[in-house]
Amino acid sequence: MPTLLSLESLETDRQFVERQRDEAKQGAWGTSRLMWENRLRELNLRIAELKAGSNSYASVALIFDGLPVIGQGDIRLDFSTDALNSYQKMISIALASQAGEDLPERGPVKGSGKGRLFIRDLVRGSMGFMLEELAPDQQEMIATPLKQAVESATALICSMTADQTDENFDVLLADTQPRMIAAVQKFTKVLQEAGASTRIVGDEHAVGLTGPQVDALYKRLKTVEVKEDVEEVDGTLLGILPDAHQFEMRLPGDDGGTLKGGVADDLALKYLADLQFKETLLLKPVRASINYIRTMRNGKVIKEHKVLQNLVPLG
Repeated sequence: MPTLLSLESLETDRQFVERQRDEAKQGAWGTSRLMWENRLRELNLRIAELKAGSNSYASVALIFDGLPVIGQGDIRLDFSTDALNSYQKMISIALASQAGEDLPERGPVKGSGKGRLFIRDLVRGSMGFMLEELAPDQQEMIATPLKQAVESATALICSMTADQTDENFDVLLADTQPRMIAAVQKFTKVLQEAGASTRIVGDEHAVGLTGPQVDALYKRLKTVEVKEDVEEVDGTLLGILPDAHQFEMRLPGDDGGTLKGGVADDLALKYLADLQFKETLLLKPVRASINYIRTMRNGKVIKEHKVLQNLVPLG
């Protein structure tokens, strides 16, 4: 069970035990009060252990309410499937984003198989799912990349729903992978169209989205668009750093300046492995196919990233 959800349950138990202890009559032997005091010590010890400890593996609870949920035990199958699928996609993209490279707008997400979560149990007392990472036999000492992805995704949603100015929201968008923005858009759309609310509770971060908060975030994210355009640019290749996936190219003219950006995986690999290919390009005139990835909000460019897709020698 996620740490924060366990702490919530234990805090509720502690409040109940404290009331029972305070209301217990002090009999000849005080056995009733002593029983509640012993139970309270056990709870305090368990809470302290949870706060002091740390879980290395991903664990998160998705709890739903609203129109798709009937009572405390029934939920529409189509909604729960869409919600869990869109959440899983968001986590896979958060995991892939940890490399710091902009991801393509479409196509498979590299390493998405490593980002799979599994339904471990249902959340008792409400309609929700406990999702966990499959832990290997050997215990990890530090948080796994998947755990970091889960926590960062929850923190991002929390930041997006915070009361902030449009300028601060634009700064948040500029610091977020474009494909991650699209994934949050999709997750929010599933909730909004179904009339659902949710709580996401992990080990370190938690966020609750009421119906009005879902509507507000959905409307705000609808103004965001991620566009990709491939442009042909002529210049002189100054170099490619395959490990860093970065390129530099000098543009024509005395004041043409230098173009910098990322490099597609296939091109970086070929440049590194094929010496003849490298020699025909390095410090020579080339025509570059560059993918411009732009995050836009209300028609305004918030972030632009360039990814070199291909190079062709000129002359």
